[in-house]
Amino acid sequence: MKKHDQLLVEELKNGKEKTLKSFYEEYFALFVSFANNLLPSEEECKDVVHDVFLKLLENIQSVRKIGKFQNYLLTIAVNTCNNYTKKAKPLYMDLETLEDIEDTDNAFEKIELNELKAQIQYAINTLPDYQKEVIILRFYYDLKIREIATITKASVSTVKSRLQQGIKKLERYLADFRGGDNV
Repeated sequence: MKKHDQLLVEELKNGKEKTLKSFYEEYFALFVSFANNLLPSEEECKDVVHDVFLKLLENIQSVRKIGKFQNYLLTIAVNTCNNYTKKAKPLYMDLETLEDIEDTDNAFEKIELNELKAQIQYAINTLPDYQKEVIILRFYYDLKIREIATITKASVSTVKSRLQQGIKKLERYLADFRGGDNV
C-alpha cells in the first residue's frame, strides 16, 4: 500500500473527520464511475456508492497492509454492485466512462461514432454480469488480470476465460450490427 494510502487508512481508523471528507472527495468519482457501468440509473449508483463508503468505514479497523488500496476499494464496490444487481436486475446502463468521441468537422462521422458508442453500450449491457464486470475492470480501469481476479474473487484462468468470452460476444454483436463486417 502506498504511504499516502497507509496514512489515509490510519487516520480513518482514528476517526478523523477531515480525513473522511478528503477520502470521500478523492474516491467518490471512482466509485460513481464504476457503478455507472453496472447500474441503470445515477440515483442507484449514488445509493450504492454511499453503501460502499459505509461498508469501508464499518470495516476500516480490519484493514491491514494490502496491495493497491484502489483495488481493495474496487473489491468492495464490485461486491456491493453485485449484491444490488442480484436484488434488481438492470434493464439499461449508461456507460459515461466511454472515452469521449474525438471532435471532427464531419457531422456524418460524428453521428456514426455516436451510434457505434451506443451500440457498444448496448452490447456490453447484453453480457452476463460476470463478463461485463471483467470487461469493465480490464478496459475502463486498465487493471491487470491478476488484479481483476483478486477483486472478483475468481481464479486467473476464470478471469481470462470470462474476458475472452466477453470479447468474442462483443465482437459478434458488433459484427452483426455492422452487417457482418469485421470489427
